[in-house]
Amino acid sequence: MRDMRIYKRLILMLMMACPFIASAQLTMYDYYLDVTAGGGLHSIQFSPEDGNHTPGSGAELKLAYRRPINDQWSWSAGFGFSWYNARTLYEDLRLTRPEVDAQNGESYEYRVIFTDWKEKQHIANLEIPFVASYYYPLNEKWTLTAGAGLKVYFPISNYFKITRGTLQTKGYYEHLTNIEYENLPQHGFFTQEDCEGKATLRKVGAGVTVDLGAYRSFHHSDMSLYMGLYFGYGFTNLGKEHQPLFDGKDYVGVVSSDRVDKLHLISAGVKAGITFGFPRIYPLPEMQHELEMEDENFAFILAGEIERFEDSELEDVLRIARELAAAEEARKARELAEVKEVVKWLNNNVKVEFKLGEAVVQMNDEIQSYINDLTHYIKTTPGRKVIIWGHTCNLGNEAKNIELGMQRAEAMRNLLIKAGCPIDRVMARSKGSSEPLVPNTCEENRRKNRRIEIVVK
Repeated sequence: MRDMRIYKRLILMLMMACPFIASAQLTMYDYYLDVTAGGGLHSIQFSPEDGNHTPGSGAELKLAYRRPINDQWSWSAGFGFSWYNARTLYEDLRLTRPEVDAQNGESYEYRVIFTDWKEKQHIANLEIPFVASYYYPLNEKWTLTAGAGLKVYFPISNYFKITRGTLQTKGYYEHLTNIEYENLPQHGFFTQEDCEGKATLRKVGAGVTVDLGAYRSFHHSDMSLYMGLYFGYGFTNLGKEHQPLFDGKDYVGVVSSDRVDKLHLISAGVKAGITFGFPRIYPLPEMQHELEMEDENFAFILAGEIERFEDSELEDVLRIARELAAAEEARKARELAEVKEVVKWLNNNVKVEFKLGEAVVQMNDEIQSYINDLTHYIKTTPGRKVIIWGHTCNLGNEAKNIELGMQRAEAMRNLLIKAGCPIDRVMARSKGSSEPLVPNTCEENRRKNRRIEIVVK
C-alpha cells in the first residue's frame, strides 16, 4: 500500500507539471513524434535461494510525443512495449516437509527433488515513460541528446516454462519401514519432466529510464534518424505471493515462490528510430495568397486563351500571350516587392542583436516566428535566395569586425537551415562596422549596430 501511494503521487506530480511545460514557447518545431526500437540486456533480476540465476535478453518498442521547452530542453511522454527474460537452474535441490498419510494415518517425510531443473521466465510490459531531454548541436546535421525520467509499467504477459530436467517426489517412512517410496502416483509419488504456467506479479510497477544518443537531420526534410543507448531500472518489487515452489500438485514457478525475496526489471542496450518534426508555420503579413504561379498553371491558362481564336487571328493570340506573360512578370515583381517590404519591416522591428564580441543569436518569440516565416517562404518559392549581412559596432580593428560580422551572419544562417531552409539558398556575408544603423556615439547606439540584416532576392 505504501508503494502504491508513492506511485500515485509521482504520477499526480507529472500530470500537474505537464500543462505548464506544454505552454512553453516552441523552437524550430511545434512537436515531434519519436518511433524507436531497441534491444540488449532485458533481465528479470532476482536471487533464487539455492539456485543459479542467468540474466536474459529482450527488446523494446516505443512511440513518444516530444515537445520542446526551449532550444536545449524538451519533455516527452508516450507508450511502448518491452520484453524481459531470465533463466534459473537448480542442479540438485531437495525440499522436505512433514506429512501424514491419509490412508493409514502414518507420518512421513515428503521429499521433492529437482535435478538439472532449468526454468525460463518471461515478462512483457506495457510502459508509459515521462522523460526530460537535453540537446547539444554539434553541427547542422548532428545533435547530441541525453534524457532521464520515470516510467510506469504494467505486466501484460508473464509466464514460465521448464526447458529441461526432472522433478521427482518421494515419501520417506522412517517409523514404519525406514525406506523411501517413489514412482507411486496413486500415493502422490511421481516424476515430472516439463511444465509451464503463469507467474503471479504485481499489477503495476515504476522505474527510472536514461537515454544517451544522437539525432541525424536531413535538409529539405522534417524527418531525422536517432541512434543511442538506453538504461532502465525498475525499483518496484514485482514479487507478489510467496508460495511453496511445489505444493504436491502444482509447480508455481520460481518468481512466484518463496525461493525469491525481491524481483526487479533491469534493461540496457542500443536503440534506433525515426523522428518526425511538425513545424508551426506563422504566415507572413499580407502573404496569405499563393506566392507563385507554377509554370504548368500558366501554360494551362495560355492554352485556354488560344483556343478562343481561329488561325487567322494568330497575331491577336501572340499579343494576348505577351500580355499574359507581362502580367505574370508584373505579379511576381509585385510579390517580391511585398516580401522585401515585409523583410524590411521585420529588420527594423524584430531586432536580432548581439552582445559585445559575441556571435550568439539571443532567441525570443519574435525571432523564432521570423525564422519560421522566412523558412516557409523560401521553401515554397523556387528561385528566391536569402542573404544575411552581419554588422558590428566600431570597437576593435576592421579585420576583426569583418570576421565577427561573418560569424554573426553564419549563426543566423545555421538557424534558418536547421528550421528547414535549403542550404544552397541561404548565404552569409559581412560588412563589419562599415554600415552602422546609428552613429557609434554611445553604448546604446553601438548595441543597435551589433546586428544582422536579411535581404531576399
